Amino acid sequence: MKRLARIFGSITFRLALVYTLVFGLSVSGLFAFVYYTTSSFAEQQIEAAIDADVGGFLESFQRPGSGLVGLARAITRRADPNSGTSFNRDGIYLLIDPLGSRVAGNLQSWPQKVQAEGIWINFTINDMRGATASTADVRAKQYAVPCGANGDCHLLVGRDVREARIFGQRLLDSLNIGLALTLAMGLLGGFVFSRVVMRRIEDITRTCRRIMSGDLSQRVPVSRRNDELGELSTSINAMLDQIERLMKGMQQVSDNVAHDLRTPLTRLRARLESALRHMDEPNEREAIEGALSDADSLLATFAALLRIARAEAGLQRNFAPVDLHALAEEVADLYGALAEEKGLNFVTQLQEGVTVQGDPNLIGQALANLVDNAIKYTDQGAVTIALTVHDGRPALIVSDTGSGVPDEYKDKVLERLFRMEQSRTSAGSGLGLALVSAVAKSHGLELKLEDNFPGLRVTLRFPKALQTSMAGQAKRNFQPAPRSRLCLHRPKRHSHLP
Repeated sequence: MKRLARIFGSITFRLALVYTLVFGLSVSGLFAFVYYTTSSFAEQQIEAAIDADVGGFLESFQRPGSGLVGLARAITRRADPNSGTSFNRDGIYLLIDPLGSRVAGNLQSWPQKVQAEGIWINFTINDMRGATASTADVRAKQYAVPCGANGDCHLLVGRDVREARIFGQRLLDSLNIGLALTLAMGLLGGFVFSRVVMRRIEDITRTCRRIMSGDLSQRVPVSRRNDELGELSTSINAMLDQIERLMKGMQQVSDNVAHDLRTPLTRLRARLESALRHMDEPNEREAIEGALSDADSLLATFAALLRIARAEAGLQRNFAPVDLHALAEEVADLYGALAEEKGLNFVTQLQEGVTVQGDPNLIGQALANLVDNAIKYTDQGAVTIALTVHDGRPALIVSDTGSGVPDEYKDKVLERLFRMEQSRTSAGSGLGLALVSAVAKSHGLELKLEDNFPGLRVTLRFPKALQTSMAGQAKRNFQPAPRSRLCLHRPKRHSHLP
């Protein structure tokens, strides 16, 4: 159903639908023209035949020595199938005297319920005499014929138009069926066209998503057809080749910088530690200890930047099943004592048997950063780690009762090296939440920062779970991934701890 919804909602299908509607309107106009032209032609033919009969009757009436008797004979020959070859089976004829009595024709009496159009009238009868049909839809012409001193006789000449109307209705039905088939074929063609185009666009979209997840080796499939999408795929692949070359160059530069900076910093720290062991003066020891602290801060910042870069370039093809319950328990073990030393309640609400796909070290580091921030910026109250599953989507939730984050800063705190004014007096580099954001992007997680009233509540919601189990439910036949020790940094006491 989702695939059909995507096809019906695609721009190619909408364009095909618009084209079908325009073409359908054009065909409707053409069919209407054909129908009304054909119907008008048939009506004109009938009226022409009636006029021809009237002309023949008047000629018989006006012939010398003929008069009304000759007119009656002509009408009888036309109406009587046994009188000769001039019989017209669709003809309706009637001649009545001034008193209304029938003189000649195949009608018993003058019709009563008629629709008059001047000398033209339309009516339905079922009392024909001498005709094959028992009923008829008649279009006729009426005339007054002089009959002497007693007044005028009345002549009615018409045609049964049922067959013409049946033909018109069948023609209209045929045109409607043709229009319906045209629209159906247009919609079917639009569906097929959209499916073909959507398949190629989906290939491009799928490749772009894999590249966004960090796999720069992916390329868009190029069709052999030399069309616009083929040219677009070729251009995208050329762009990706250039991006991959640039990224490899930047990675090589980063590795060189990492080697060139980290090694001297490590040596500097070792020399400071050596000097500190041989230093007796309190002032000099304090200065060296400060330099050691600065070196540790530089190394920690550098390590955090490297972890963020690794998270942003994480490859989903290297993901493995991760037991979120075991991971959260390990983080809780690392940070529980730190929260207790600060006098905070440390609460865990972890649902068992929740397994997802991802990098356990990156997810663990992101959770550790959230817990570390919660403890750092909470002076009293509680810090809570929760693991829940809602609608098949697991969520890691870290909440505290600290100072929280104002709404205008909720997006900025996810940027690198950003620190709010009230946080600048405490230890840190402003990279903790940036790492969490990078891990969320590489894993396709939903990261949400909300007010906890008081404090902050951060939610990491996963797309789906590989396996979940609720307490009390029957265990399924599932072997969870083996629990591996996470490569997390041990939490340090914060500078403002007692």
